[in-house]
Amino acid sequence: MKKGIIVFLAALFLLNLLSGCSGTSPAADKPKTDESAAGEGTSYADFMKTMKDIKGYGDQMAEIGMTVQSEYYYSFAGASTSALRYAAEYILWLKGEGDTLSSFTSDSRYTGWSRIAEINYSSPYPAYFEGLLLEIQGKYEESEDPYAWSSIMPMFPEEGLDFYYLKKMDTDSLYALRDQLRELEDSIYTVYHPVITGREWDRCMFDKEYLLGCSSDHVKSGDYPEALYYAETALKIDPFDAAVWQNAAFCSFCCSDLGRMGAYMDEALVIFPDDENLNALKQSMLDAAQEMEGGK
Repeated sequence: MKKGIIVFLAALFLLNLLSGCSGTSPAADKPKTDESAAGEGTSYADFMKTMKDIKGYGDQMAEIGMTVQSEYYYSFAGASTSALRYAAEYILWLKGEGDTLSSFTSDSRYTGWSRIAEINYSSPYPAYFEGLLLEIQGKYEESEDPYAWSSIMPMFPEEGLDFYYLKKMDTDSLYALRDQLRELEDSIYTVYHPVITGREWDRCMFDKEYLLGCSSDHVKSGDYPEALYYAETALKIDPFDAAVWQNAAFCSFCCSDLGRMGAYMDEALVIFPDDENLNALKQSMLDAAQEMEGGK
């Protein structure tokens, strides 16, 4: 029961962290920039501190064996941090640094908005920064769509985001920011290794209900591996709903992956020990698994 309380408090803490990630920070906390460059906007120093704190919650969940919860925090911090780092690199390239964008960013861990978004679809930052870079390039109509998608995501800060001042920063300051973000990425991706499939970016993938619906549709069509993909994606963006755990365990069972099913049930029941549906599902799956074993 203690683990369950920690998990829920951590979820609330994440929401509070994101809501406090705007405004400016003392200049001593930032890489040096021209005073006129930063202006008013979302503080990248606060942003990095927030992501470090979220990564720290991932560490705490990992220490107590909560694998799915730790992935939730690690992947959110990773996708968000990588998005800002890629944005800084993109702006440097627009300022004349490097040859092609792909060659200039080739020594970074993750590049491209869709690839970064797949690390955790619940992070609004890949879509937001995609819109920002389109706006910076004068592609105003094209920027509207990613801006709009990011703004309706549950994890988008209530007070909004404003990183437009990055365009005005000099190259030295942008390189300093990029390097700090790379260090933060290193701390995240040393303990967390995201699986990137290269799928086309479905903009609705931040929506838990949408993911559960896709999973259900694939179960009905008999495509169990695809059903499990959507089930696990839903679990990665919202591991605080018992129904999401039930679906992931059920889809694992449909794929005959009893080890994965058992791991999901065990972790789910740490968070929701008294959930009747989870306990009933566990018992029915155990019974079915025994029958399968006996039929060999």
